[in-house]
Amino acid sequence: MKWKLWLEQICRWFVVFSAWILAFYSLFHPTASGWTLLHLFTLAALLLVTEFFPYPGHDGRVTVHFPFLFTLATMFSPGIAGFVYMVIVLPVTWLRKHSLTRAAFRTGYTIFALFSVQFFLDAIGQSLFENGGVWVPVFVLLGCVAVYELTSKGLRDGVEMMRPRPRANRLWVNNWLLETGIALFSWGYVCAYYGMLHQGRETDPLAFLFFFTPLTAFAVLSNVFARLLRKKRKLELLFLLTRNINKNLKLNKVMEHTLLPLSKVIRFSFGVVYLVKNGRLSPAVTAGDFPKHLRRQSQPLNRGLSGWAASHARPALVHHAKMDPRCQKDRADFEDVRSLLAVPLEMDGEVLGVITLGKTERGGFEEADLTFLQVLASQTVIAIRNARLVEERERRVVAEERNRLARDIHDGIAQSFAGVLMKVESSLKVYDTQPDKVKEWLEESRAKLREGLKEVRYSITALRPSPAQKIGLIPALNRRVEAFQNETGAEAVFEAEGEKIPLRCETEETIYMVCHEALSNAAKHAKANEVKVTLVFEPEEVRLVVQDDGVGFSLARAVYKAEAQKRYGIVGMNERAQNLKAALQFDSEEGVGTTVTLSIPIGEEEEAAVHAH
Repeated sequence: MKWKLWLEQICRWFVVFSAWILAFYSLFHPTASGWTLLHLFTLAALLLVTEFFPYPGHDGRVTVHFPFLFTLATMFSPGIAGFVYMVIVLPVTWLRKHSLTRAAFRTGYTIFALFSVQFFLDAIGQSLFENGGVWVPVFVLLGCVAVYELTSKGLRDGVEMMRPRPRANRLWVNNWLLETGIALFSWGYVCAYYGMLHQGRETDPLAFLFFFTPLTAFAVLSNVFARLLRKKRKLELLFLLTRNINKNLKLNKVMEHTLLPLSKVIRFSFGVVYLVKNGRLSPAVTAGDFPKHLRRQSQPLNRGLSGWAASHARPALVHHAKMDPRCQKDRADFEDVRSLLAVPLEMDGEVLGVITLGKTERGGFEEADLTFLQVLASQTVIAIRNARLVEERERRVVAEERNRLARDIHDGIAQSFAGVLMKVESSLKVYDTQPDKVKEWLEESRAKLREGLKEVRYSITALRPSPAQKIGLIPALNRRVEAFQNETGAEAVFEAEGEKIPLRCETEETIYMVCHEALSNAAKHAKANEVKVTLVFEPEEVRLVVQDDGVGFSLARAVYKAEAQKRYGIVGMNERAQNLKAALQFDSEEGVGTTVTLSIPIGEEEEAAVHAH
């Protein structure tokens, strides 16, 4: 791949030196001209102001320089126009701390484009240009603009395509709207310039100053407007990003919402969000021209500017990566990196990661970009903390569920199987001498196995997604009651009263699981003949009532036993109710029966859904 890079560099500098030689050669072969040096200095001064206030494009900067260069080329020569452009662009680039290499290449393909326009005019012929009426010069000038744009952009993008990894975001296709608009605006101005020359108007330097000043003012105002618009977009993007990243509870989504939209306000060649894992920086999300071989490769905290920002917990802005010793590893990893911006993601003194942006243009980032990225990083840290809390809570819920299953298996299924095993072993020992006893023990074992099978089914049901989310709350409750009746043989009835109200998923899940647990307890302990489940919709609350005529129980004794044995049952039902700020009530006496009542107040979301319907 290095030979492609060498070829691209050779072609780039061949364009530069060939154009400069052509321009210098033309200086020693001047054409007859009635224009003065004062005209030249006036146009050069206006061109200098225009170049100093470019309009930011997709990647790079666009200036309205063609009317000045076309005027200089037609008044003097393309070589003089190119030389003036070279003298202006290189100092401006140096003052702005941008890449001099790119500035030199820019002067090269611009000079070639100016000579191409001159060849086009020579081919058209001066007589046709001057005696073709009004419309012929207009179309000839349009052809000049087209030749200039095709030559300059063709050389620029053609050399870019020779790179091992072409920077597609710098190609003209991404800037077509802006550059086409600038080209059409330039065409209009050169047409006005042609009209000024051929209508007998004043052409002294002061007249040129007044004629081209609006063009320069347009460039300055466009630059100021673009900067203000960029600040406005930063504020809007910061608001949207803050809202989006705090909506997402998945860490990768948080990172994507942080990095990917940044290109709208901060231009970068590549971007990456590193997360600290096991003392190393691991790429979480990448964007732009980020090397593929680095996307799955972690790096130590002492490598590159990202490692420095992570290890020192300080932001860093580098305008010239070649001169900064912290960026030596970055220059080896990223092709032609010139500017780097790294901001740590810090929370409570701990660095969670780093946001790093790179650009192939020297001085590509500003202090305002660093400030904006720091504000965004602070919001991202909050989202990361929320995402980690959610992940920790999910892990804790999984662990609690595993513990609950272990307790259920140990206290229920395992005990039943242990009892059955003991009876089977005893039966084998007295099979020949006490057949009646063996039969009795086998009958008891069969009953125990049936109870154990019910326990397994209850555990499996609790692990599956809630039917309330699949088929709706009322059908799910009705199906659960029917299943209870088929399993126990008791008479079970389900009724829904009142006008149905749309409920949140959490509310429906709690109602179903409380009903499921109440029926499970009734099947295990109540020995009920009749069970009635009622779901009541009222304007201010939703109420679930599960009533049976079983043996009943002492609530205080049951709660004490559950806590002592760490059983889920009643305690779990109460926790679900508390999460929704609902009331859970048990009315039971031994020998009378049990009534479980769950009352859930209607929240704002349910009220909004009611009004919507």
